[in-house]
Amino acid sequence: MPRSGWRVREVRRLIRHHRLLAAALLSLLMLSQIPARVLTAFLPATLSLSGVSGTVWSGQAVRAWTMIDGQPLMLGRVQWQLEPWRLGWGSPLTLTSEWGDQIFTSRIGMGLSGLTVLRDVSVNLDTSALRAMFPLYLGGTLSGSFDRIELEQAGLRQAQGTVYLQNAIWTANSGNIPLGDYRVDVAGKAGSADGIVGEVVTENGALVLDGDLSLSMDAYAVKLSATGPVARDDGFRRAVSMLATPTAGGFDIVLQGQL
Repeated sequence: MPRSGWRVREVRRLIRHHRLLAAALLSLLMLSQIPARVLTAFLPATLSLSGVSGTVWSGQAVRAWTMIDGQPLMLGRVQWQLEPWRLGWGSPLTLTSEWGDQIFTSRIGMGLSGLTVLRDVSVNLDTSALRAMFPLYLGGTLSGSFDRIELEQAGLRQAQGTVYLQNAIWTANSGNIPLGDYRVDVAGKAGSADGIVGEVVTENGALVLDGDLSLSMDAYAVKLSATGPVARDDGFRRAVSMLATPTAGGFDIVLQGQL
């Protein structure tokens, strides 16, 4: 084979290779610059973003909120970081939202089966943020840290972490009643025999709670024993009489039902 012919074919092959490489790099560059506002077209109707900037892969929204049962829940400033090479496995999305003292951070992934997995979850909020959705007469700061939370279409599937309720108060018309600080250690799978169990521990306070909460695939149960000065207060006992059964040292709360 003539040397000149070999060289021509080699040069053409190199040119094609470099063109393909250039096209691939250009495509990656274009994909990396997709503006974040494109995401708003794919959001569920209950979630709204404003002041969106950045790219699909790394961006933020100045303000975000979601509607739950017709009531708005402010999420505040939202930031995200998406690592596309982890799509389909691991936790490609890192999400943070801040609204005053209300903070949420997590790494999020979704499996092919539709299972959503949250890792390294941290949340902090005032219970007043929930009063628009739930008739809570409870004040205080609710926080939690979870190694792992698994969600599926049917609901919560698995959880491993701890929830704290600090500076809890009972908000009554006659005045607030200080209760205490509490911890709930959460572990288990909804499909197991025991389900997801939260062990309630009183760290300090005038209302001493002891017991557990449990959640299975189609049922829930609450078993709590309350003692201490507040548990013996007649006014407080009347306030919780719809849920509680009086005892010598205070009252018990035993609830169960189907989901």
